Amino acid sequence: MRIKRNSVDMLSGSIFKGLFSMVIPIMVMNVTQNMFNLVDMTILGNFASDSAVGAVGTCGTLISVCTSLLIGISTGANVVVAKYIGSGDEEKTERAIGAAVLFSIVGGLILLVLGVSCAEIFLSWINCPDELMGQASLYFRLYFLGAPMLLLYNFCASILRAGGDTKRPMYFLMIGSSIKVTLSYIFLAKFHMTVEGVGIATIVCNTIIGGLAFITLLRNDDKTKFNIKKMKFYGSELKEILFIGVPTGLQTALYSVANSVIVATVNSFGPDATTGISIANQFDGILYQICHATCLATMPYVAQNIGAGNLSRTKKAIINSVLITVMFGAFFGLLSAAFSRQLSSLMTSTPAVIEYSRQKMIIISSTYFICGINEVLGGTLRGMGKPIIPTMATLFFMCLLRFVWVYLIFPLCPTMTFLYLVWPIGWILCIITELIAYFIAMSKLQKKQAAVLR
Repeated sequence: MRIKRNSVDMLSGSIFKGLFSMVIPIMVMNVTQNMFNLVDMTILGNFASDSAVGAVGTCGTLISVCTSLLIGISTGANVVVAKYIGSGDEEKTERAIGAAVLFSIVGGLILLVLGVSCAEIFLSWINCPDELMGQASLYFRLYFLGAPMLLLYNFCASILRAGGDTKRPMYFLMIGSSIKVTLSYIFLAKFHMTVEGVGIATIVCNTIIGGLAFITLLRNDDKTKFNIKKMKFYGSELKEILFIGVPTGLQTALYSVANSVIVATVNSFGPDATTGISIANQFDGILYQICHATCLATMPYVAQNIGAGNLSRTKKAIINSVLITVMFGAFFGLLSAAFSRQLSSLMTSTPAVIEYSRQKMIIISSTYFICGINEVLGGTLRGMGKPIIPTMATLFFMCLLRFVWVYLIFPLCPTMTFLYLVWPIGWILCIITELIAYFIAMSKLQKKQAAVLR
């Protein structure tokens, strides 16, 4: 299999340089997406109203719950394809790619039907304020009309990353997001639309990025070549993809469910609080993507080297990944916390809304490097073929802990600052669990490798 200039060779060369060259495009891609979402919210706030900002923002967590399982399964495709590339099995690589692409198409259509038909039902679950329900349900439906192409993009991008190509998915997203922001401005500023303008622009963006990523896979002639004749549900490969992807998707969904508990609590404080947390979530989303970028680079790096039997290189890659995510997480997190008032003021001039936004940003942003470590360790375990542990850690320490916190601990000190402390506490508990699981899993792999070499 040839390694093209768009791809990183994960099996040889400088580990730090290789990881860094993968992380930066993923980070730029993810942050660009969130920045464009932020611009969307700013346009909405300037040309519509606070209620429109709140309507779109309150959909964010719920959309994540609905889409995260299927998008998370794209991680399974990433790990499985990377493993087969590392082991040099071209036939299984093609079969895994074909099964993943077909799954994304079917899954996207399911999302479309659910999102369009159940908008009000889903929004009522998170106590969406009545004054926001009309705009929120409209945006929710429009978003899911574009879900099939979004899912196709995520799967195709995951497959490209499995081969070390993180640049082209970045280019596609930047093109699509630029068009999205331009259309949002035109629809809101010139045609005086509100949430429907942002929703239509999102559909166009998803169609563009999904189409570009799919065409790239079709035209590929390297290690992530897509053979359309292999677009079938192969039992063995699909089972592996689901084994890694379903727990990963559930983990992401659990994050979103846990956040929904927090959102429901915040919503009980009224529309100002709802809008405030919606604004803070935009900046938190950027920080998360900065930290998550290293995780997305670590997974295929670990999977390829595990597939190639290079455990020493695997361990060095993990250490380098932690250093990279701490470096970026601490720098940008502290910057966000320090300028929380100014950043919040970009999207609203209402003092109460700004204060609600600041309260979350100060606590969460300054501790986001801890989230980065958690993400890298979770990605490491998934790359090693151990997806259950990070999922269970998330279930207990990011989901169930928040239920306990909200319903039993928060009433003892019902302030926003105290509410948000559950984030760093949960991350630390997850890290401890994942470290124990990593050392056990690596020890077993080393013993297995030693037995083979005897």
